[in-house]
Amino acid sequence: MAEKTQYDDVLDEILHGLDRIAFGEILITIHDSRVVQVEHREKKRFSQSRTGDCAGRAQHDHDAVDDRTAGERRK
Repeated sequence: MAEKTQYDDVLDEILHGLDRIAFGEILITIHDSRVVQVEHREKKRFSQSRTGDCAGRAQHDHDAVDDRTAGERRK
């Protein structure tokens, strides 16, 4: 059995993050030559072409407001 090093836990965390994240970054914070923190930041983007996502709903709501105010202007 291989001897455990001081970096095994850190490497496990980094590898776990690489397996989980499709788009994003892994930030490794070092103090006094020691890794003290590993952060996983995942990016999630939404396009207007997809239905049911945040951007699509926002555009739909914006269009609905424009339709209501256009009718009020015609009165």
